[in-house]
This record gives sequence, structure tokens and C-alpha cells, in this order.
Amino acid sequence: MNRSNKQIQSFVFIIYSFLFFSLSSVAQQNNGKIKGNITTSDGEPAAGVNIILKNSKYGTITNEDGNFELNRIKANTYTLQISLTGYETAQQEVIVTENETTTINLQLKVSNKELQEIVINTKKANRFADRETVYVARMPLKNLENSQVYNTVSKELIKEQLATDMAQAHRNIPGAIPGAAGGGSVGIVSRGFTSYQSLRNGMNSAAIGPEDPVNIERIEAIKGPVGTLFSNISTSLGGVLNYVTKKPYETFGGEVSYTTGSYQLNRVTADVNAPLDKEKTLLFRATASYQTRNGYINGDGALWANSYSFSPKLTYKVNPNLTLNFDAEIVSQKYNATYVYTINPSVTVKSLKDLLPYDKSLSSNGLTNYNFMNNINVTANYKISDSWTSQTSYMFSEGHYPKQYLYSAATFTSNTSVNRVVGLWEPDNKFGQTQLQQNFVGDFKIGILRNRIVAGIDWSQYYYGLNRPVSLANGYTDTVDLTKPIPEISQTQVEEANSLVKYNFRSSKLDQYSAYVSDVLNVTDNLLVMASLRVTRAINNGIYSQNSGLTTGNYNQTQFSPKLGIVYQVLKDKISLFTNYNNGFINIEPAQTAPNGDMTVFKPQQANQAEGGVKFNLFNGKLSSTFSYYDIQVTNAVYADPTNAAYKIQNGTQRSKGFEADIIANPITGLNIVAGYGFNENIYTKNSTALQGKFSTFAPKNIANLWISYKIMNGKLNGLGLGAGGNYVSDSWFNTANTFIFNGYTVANASIFYSTEKIILNLKLNNITNEEHYIVGTGTPQMLRNIAVGFTYKL
Repeated sequence: MNRSNKQIQSFVFIIYSFLFFSLSSVAQQNNGKIKGNITTSDGEPAAGVNIILKNSKYGTITNEDGNFELNRIKANTYTLQISLTGYETAQQEVIVTENETTTINLQLKVSNKELQEIVINTKKANRFADRETVYVARMPLKNLENSQVYNTVSKELIKEQLATDMAQAHRNIPGAIPGAAGGGSVGIVSRGFTSYQSLRNGMNSAAIGPEDPVNIERIEAIKGPVGTLFSNISTSLGGVLNYVTKKPYETFGGEVSYTTGSYQLNRVTADVNAPLDKEKTLLFRATASYQTRNGYINGDGALWANSYSFSPKLTYKVNPNLTLNFDAEIVSQKYNATYVYTINPSVTVKSLKDLLPYDKSLSSNGLTNYNFMNNINVTANYKISDSWTSQTSYMFSEGHYPKQYLYSAATFTSNTSVNRVVGLWEPDNKFGQTQLQQNFVGDFKIGILRNRIVAGIDWSQYYYGLNRPVSLANGYTDTVDLTKPIPEISQTQVEEANSLVKYNFRSSKLDQYSAYVSDVLNVTDNLLVMASLRVTRAINNGIYSQNSGLTTGNYNQTQFSPKLGIVYQVLKDKISLFTNYNNGFINIEPAQTAPNGDMTVFKPQQANQAEGGVKFNLFNGKLSSTFSYYDIQVTNAVYADPTNAAYKIQNGTQRSKGFEADIIANPITGLNIVAGYGFNENIYTKNSTALQGKFSTFAPKNIANLWISYKIMNGKLNGLGLGAGGNYVSDSWFNTANTFIFNGYTVANASIFYSTEKIILNLKLNNITNEEHYIVGTGTPQMLRNIAVGFTYKL
């Protein structure tokens, strides 16, 4: 049976499932219904109010118009509980009768001003503007009070777009594009710099990011060098991704989903939450996913991949002051690795599209890689007093390759010829990070001045152990004529070639001990000043070589990283002007700088950012946006000595400057807009002759993203919605010589969706115009026009 027939059968299965659940609903019409409206004391709709039938499984939240419905309720007398965070809970008795609707209209005893503040905090007026976070500043700080620029991608947006992998979700980050590394890591290019490192709930995580977004509450893209609060192990000079995972809550709930579509996509996910005791002090939640898909290249199986994930989590409220959280994650990915392309000067064409036809792949189906990622995160939050809180966190994160086929190079020697090299790393290559962190967060006044402060200490360790060929060039090699069919490379060919290669196990370990403090001072109610400082002691044990028995490149280094910020709220909680100075740094391995053989310990490479802009939160949160201009100056870069490439010189400089705009709007009920734009120029201002004045690779000047959706909120078509949008990325440079182009692209997508209290159906058409485009880092071709159909059942 061909793929198209399978997809048709999957779609028919979804339709029949929908009809089954619909008929089931009809069969249960002998139950009753409760509906109603909640308003403020002055008659305005109250959004985000929690509605619960006590001692039952029924509960909901009011929508943007203050309306709510509870369906299929057994006839009985209940107590309706109405609550809004920070306010006194109200209760009312309600009688449910068979086949009848009971209507309840209630008015909250709060002022209009107080309600507006709650609506913003619950993020219901603008459901994609999930900006409030404790991770970016390491303390509770509103977006408009924070001089740091960061963007968020909420789980609601990920679901509406039917995103099945992280790269699709990353396309919603203003001024950034998704990237991928040959080892399976996912990341982004932000402000002209590539990063495959990530944070998980604010803690260091191994390089392999999660492929499936099932466990993601939101993605936080923290822009610029952020070494002051997050050290340098998991950050780049242009920003870092923080994945906020889903947390347990106090009521039973969840959902199961199935998605199918083009390229033999099949994805099953589950998200289940349940309190484990009557007092609701022990809460459990688990997410899981399994996904398979075919390759992006003519569906021929190249780059075929699958993945699974499982994440259990537990929250234990020991007492009113102490809460313990346990969060684990197991992820596995299977994929065909891709080549690192090298372009020789003899190549005369100017782009990858012209050199390698889109329907051809240099990789082979027989060489399958597996990687595994394990995360364990334990936190303890203790309320010391009304002014101080203690946060203790432990994170263990490890990546593991049982056997790794590495396409170490694909060198294009002419317009029609390429040399392929394939190496094999084995067995059990591992890398990971361990982190222990203690923070004290305070909120207090000295005189009339309010201080919000975090002071902490941190220990992080990064390690790896890799068994790799001494020279990858001595593995399997061949030359391909691109005018003819590209031959497959078998597993046997690679393993036979590498059996003759000498291997060398290499390992390294880096320990960092840090102390930091950050204080946000309210000079006035509208003027805030932030001052932060981190001191880091790095102890690098060097690289151990099993073949030589020697350890080289060890060093000890101390680094200071400051951060400053000023925020002036022109209109309190509505408009903020901000400026910041952020610092980031990268420790550099020692290298030889002179013929005498001595190794030089280099200074850390520095990135210093100056930035200014404006943030908006207007119309009761319906418009949330940030506009900023930044200038990042990089110093102490190391490059090869032009007179002798065996030696290194440290005086390189680089400058990345640009503008970013981030807009999330809900202009009318049901209409949501997510838009972003970024302009960037990243230039080597001082370097070797070959690089000086050149633009950085994979750093497009113009990046734009847009998603517009409208959902009918009332009437017979209530729950029906449409969405459309896409991404624009301009050309960038593929090579440092700036002679070969990495092609830009414009991709358009559209969807239609329908949701009820229990069911969500989503039909998405991606890449409508059949645009040929590639992922940054690997140059992997992405999907042409394709369709995805999703079905979700809410528990």
C-alpha cells in the first residue's frame, strides 16, 4: 500500500473518531449543563476565573467574555467554587437537573483596576503573550520591569500551529532561525551567532535539545550575551534558549493526541495530570511522545527519523512554606546524520541549490545514528519569611551516542564532483552536565526604596568522553559524480574501513564555581535600576588522550561578568523605556603561539552588548510588544597566525548590530497576531586577512515571522478557526570567504481547526508554495509542500 493511501486511511480514521465522540455526546444528553457569566463590580467581563464543582471532576475557566460552560454533569446538587488568584474565593450552591441548563451569573467584588492586573497575569486577554517568568531574571519580575529582551513561544501557539518538532516552534522567535548540528542537536541562530546549547527550567542542559515539544510549557529565547546570570557553559554570544517544562497542577486533566500527514508522519502524544491525595499536597504529571517520519528528500527515506520521550514529574507540598519538585525526562532520537559541506575555490556556482539538486542526498539510509538524553531536575523552594525565599536546584543532564556514524566532510571539488568521508565513533560516547545551585531571592524595602534581589552560588561541571578515529580522513572515502545517481554507503563499508583506523579515546572535564548577585532597585515607582555581577572560577582539567597517556590544555581562570539595566515606565505597567549592558564570555583552550612549544593560556573571549528600546503592554494586555536596537562587540577572539597556521593569535574582534521587533496582539475577541522582525549585521572587524571585513556565516540580515489566527467564540460555529502565516529569511553566507550563498526562503503555511470542550481537530498545510529551503548548520533540505492532520481528545 502506498503512502498516499495510508494517509487517506489515517484521515478517515480521525473523521470516524470525531463522529464516534460526537454520537457519544448525543447519547449522554440526559445529563445536565451549567453555563454562566462572571463580571466585575462595574459590569466588565472577568476572564481567567477558575470555576470548579467541589468534590467532583468538573472544572473550567472563563473565556475572554467572562463566559463558561460545564457539560454532561450528572443530576445532583453541587457547590460551585469561583476563584481568582489573590482574591477571596466565592461559593454558591447549584442544582443540576436532567436535560436542562442551569444558568449562573455572578459579579466579583473587585475594582476594575484590580481586575485588569489579574487579567494580565493570567494571560487570557492575549493567550499567546506568555511573558511572565521567574527564569530570565532569576526572580519574579514583570516583562516591563526587566531591561533584558526575551521572546516567548507558548504551548498554546505550538499546539495551534500543529508543530511536531522544535524547529517548527523556533520559527516563532523574532530575529532567529532554527538550526541543527550533525550530532542531532537542535538550536537557533540569534543576533548573528549560532547556539546549540540550552537551559531547562533555568538550569544547564546537555547539548541535545528535545526533538518533540510535548513537554514544553513555553520556550524562552533570552537575547544577547547572558553570562552574568547563566554562566558560559550553556550560552552563546547571541542568546540562549530556556525550555520551561510542564508542571503538575491540582486537578485531574490531560489529553491524548494523534497527528498524521505527509512524509509518513505519525505522532502520538499524551499528557496526564492527577493529584495523588485528597489534600492535593502530592501532585503527579507525565508527558510522553512517539513520532516517526520519512525523509525530506523525495520521500526516499534519506534523513528518516523517529523519536520518543517520557517525562514524569512530581510536586510535594511538604507544608505551606516548603515545596519539592522532581522532574525527569528521557529522550531518544534516531536519524541519518548529515555532512559538513566544504566548498573548494574551484567551485564556480554560487549557492547550495545550484550545486546539489534538492532531490539528491549525500547521506545514506544504511547509516543510522541513535542518541539519548537523560535529564533529572530536583528543586526545593522554601519560604523563609515574607521577604525572602530559598531556591535549591540540582540538575543532571547527559547525552549518549552508543554508536555514531559521522559524515565528517563532503568537499565539493568542482560543480559536479564531491569527495565524501564517513567516520565511525564507538562505543558509548557520552557528554553531559551536572549543576548544583543555591539562590536566595528577596523583596524588601530599605527606607522607601524597594529592592528585589537574587544572590546565589553555583557549581557546574561539563564533561565528555569520546572514542573517535585519530584521523577521520582515514575512514570510508569515495568520490561522487553529481551528474549520475548518488551511490548508497552501507554500514558494512564504513565499519570495514574504520576497522583499519587507529582509535583514540579522549576525555575532558570542566568545573566552574560561581557566585553572583543581582539587584533591581525601585528609585521611584516608575524608575528601576538593575546592577548584577558574577565571578566565575573555571578549572579545566585538560584533554586526556588514551593513546599518549598525556593530559594537555589544562588551565585555571577567574572571570568577572557584569550586567546593568535601567527601566523607566512612561505609563506604569503599560509602556517602558529600557537600556541594558550585558556581558558574556567563552573560555578558550590553550594553544601554541610560538615555535618554542609553550602553550599559552588565552584570556576568555568577551562579548559586550549595549541595547535600548521600548516595551508595550496596552489595552489590558491585548497588545504586548518589544522594539530594540543592540550592538554587540566581541573581543579576544583567537585565529590562526597568517604566517604559520600552527600558531594562534588572540586579538580578533567582531561586531554584531541590529534591530528587533516582537508583536503579540489580540485586537478583537478571537483574533490573535504573532509577528516578529530582525535585522542583523555580523562582521569580523579584526581577524586574519582572509576573514577581516567578512560577514559571519549563517547569519541572514533579514528575518521575519508572522502568524494570524481567528477563532469564532460564540454561536453555532463556536470553536471553528482559521490560521495563516509564514517565515521570510534572506540569503546569508555559507562560507567564511563570503563567496558561496546559503539560500534564503519564504515559506507560507495555513490551517483550519475546530475545538469543543473535549475534542480538537486541526488540518495544516505547510510550505504552500513548495519552497526549497535548508536548515542552518547541516544544510539539510526541509519539507516541500506537506499536510498534517491532528486529533486531540481532552481527558
